[in-house]
Amino acid sequence: MSACIRLYPTLAGLVLAVIAACSTLPAHALKFVSPPQVERNPNDRVPLAAVLSLHADVPVSTEVAIGDGQRNWTVRFPMAAAGPVRLPLVGMKPGLVHSFQVTITDARGQRLAAPAPLSLRTPDLPANVLDFPQLKVHRSDVAQMEPGITLVTVRRRALGRSELMTPVQRQFTVGWSVILGLNEAGEVVWYYRSDSRISGVATLANGNIFFHTAQFSPVEIDVLGNQVRRWGAAKGPRPMPPGSIPVDAVTLHHQPEELPNGNFLSMEAFPKVIENYYTSEHDKNAPRATQTVMGDQIIEFTPRGEVVWRWNTFDYLDPFKIGFDTFWSYWPVRGFPKALDWTHGNGVHHDKRDDSVIASFRNLDAVIKIDRKTKDIKWILSRDVGWSPELRRKLLRPVGPNFQFPSHQHNPRVTPDGHVVLFNNNVHQAIPFTGETSKPASESFSNAIVYEIDDKAMTARVAFATPMTGDVSCNSFAMGDAHVLPRTRNVLVAFSLCFPGLKIETWDQQDRSKVYADDLPSSPRIREFRIDDPNRPVWDVEVQPPYHLVQMEVFGLHRIPSLQPLAPLR
Repeated sequence: MSACIRLYPTLAGLVLAVIAACSTLPAHALKFVSPPQVERNPNDRVPLAAVLSLHADVPVSTEVAIGDGQRNWTVRFPMAAAGPVRLPLVGMKPGLVHSFQVTITDARGQRLAAPAPLSLRTPDLPANVLDFPQLKVHRSDVAQMEPGITLVTVRRRALGRSELMTPVQRQFTVGWSVILGLNEAGEVVWYYRSDSRISGVATLANGNIFFHTAQFSPVEIDVLGNQVRRWGAAKGPRPMPPGSIPVDAVTLHHQPEELPNGNFLSMEAFPKVIENYYTSEHDKNAPRATQTVMGDQIIEFTPRGEVVWRWNTFDYLDPFKIGFDTFWSYWPVRGFPKALDWTHGNGVHHDKRDDSVIASFRNLDAVIKIDRKTKDIKWILSRDVGWSPELRRKLLRPVGPNFQFPSHQHNPRVTPDGHVVLFNNNVHQAIPFTGETSKPASESFSNAIVYEIDDKAMTARVAFATPMTGDVSCNSFAMGDAHVLPRTRNVLVAFSLCFPGLKIETWDQQDRSKVYADDLPSSPRIREFRIDDPNRPVWDVEVQPPYHLVQMEVFGLHRIPSLQPLAPLR
C-alpha cells in the first residue's frame, strides 16, 4: 500500500498522516523551459527600453538585477502564470552596456537564477541637434528633490510668426516632438519620439502614459511606446489620425484629464459667427464686422468617445469682453481661417473634493471654478476689470500681502493641500478698452503661483510664488506648467519659453515693425523649488536651442515615482 494511502481510525489521524507522508515527496524542480533572453524594444519610438522574455513551467515571480557600470538597481515583477512571458525594462541610460541577472521564484519559495547574466547595449542619443533636445543641467540637489522620473514634453518651432511660415517650416514645427524621461540628475533614461507636436503629458490610473497631439488627438501609450488608445475630434477641419476613437467635438486641445470614473475632461474650441464684432483689440471705435469667433466648451467624454457633459463659455460669459491676443493667428493656422481667439481655454482640472471643474481661459486672464452638477460658476480668479455686474459677484477677493493676479495664465490644478497652483505667464497684464495698456516685456516676468482659496469666504491668498526677477524667472510668453509634488510639497515648474539676453519689443503678433517673441530662439528652463524657498531652485535644467536656429519649447511636466511597470506585456 502507498505511504499516502492507509487506513486510520480517525479522520484527524488520516489528515495528519497524509500531510506527514506527502511532505517527504520530492519537490517539483524549478526550471526554465527556455533560457531567458533580452532584446531591444521592437518599437523604435522608445529606443532606451528592452524586453525580457522567459518561460517557466509553473507560476513564478521574477527579479532582475540590472547594472550599467555606473549604478545598480533591481526590478521585481509579481507572480505571473506559467508559460512564456515578456517583461518590459525601462529606465536605462543611453550608450551603456547593461547586464541583467534574472532570478525566478515559485510559490514554494524555490529560487532559480539564470545560468549567466544577459547583456544589452543601449543606443546613443540621436546626434542630430535638430532632432533631439540639447540639455544643460545647472543644478541638481538630489537630497532636496522629490524622488522620481520627470516626463517632459519638448517641442521645436521654426523662428518667425506662425502665419508667415512656409509649408516646410510648418511641418518642421508640427511634425515632431519628444517626451523625455529625466532622472534626478537631469539625465535622459527614457524618451518617446512623436511625429506630431505634443502638448501636455500625464499618466493614467492604469499606469500608461497619456498625452495630447496637435492633431486634436489625445493618445495613450505603454512604456514601450505602443499605442493603446487614441481619440480624435470627429467634427474637426482635419482628418482624424488612423485608429482614432471619434469624439463628437470640433476640436480637442491642450491637455485632457482622466476623471475618477474613467472618462476624460477636455477643452473643445468651436467657431461661432457673431455680428457687429470687434476688428481691433487696440481701438474700441474701429469699424465693426461679422466675425468668426472661437470660444471654448469644456466637455466630458467616455473612453468610447461619447460626450456626456458640456459647459459652453458662450452661455455663461460675455463674448464682447475680450483680452489681448484675440486677433493673433492661433486658430487660423490650425484649420479655422480668419477665426478670432476669444477665450483660449488652456487648462481644465477636476476638483474631486466637491466634484467641480477648474478651468483657465488665457485671453480673459481668468481662472473659473464650475459646479459640475448645476454648471453654475462658483468663483472667478481674475482682476475686477471689465466684468458684468452679475459676474463681479463671483470674483474672489484678494487678501494678504504681495498678492498677484494671474495674467494669461496656464494649466491650473489642485495641490495635495487643496490649494490651486498655476503657471502665470504674466503677459499684457491689461484688458482692452478699459484704459489699460499692455505691459512691456521688461515688466512681464513669469512665475508659478500657489493660491489658497476659501470658497465660502470668496477670498484668495498667495501661499507661494516664485520671484519675477533675477535668475529664476524669464519672459515665458505662452504655455508653462506648475505642480506641487505630493511627498515633499516641492514646486516643479516649466518655464516653457525663455529668451536670455534677447529683447522682446512687442507682444502684438500683428506688429511687424518690432521684435515679437516668436522671432527669437528660446531656452526653456525646468526648475524645482522647495516650498519654503522660492528663490533658489534645487533642480534647474535648460533646453538649449541649437545654434539659435529654432525656438525650443517645454509644454508640460509630470513627475512620477517610477517609469517601470510591474506587469508582463500583453
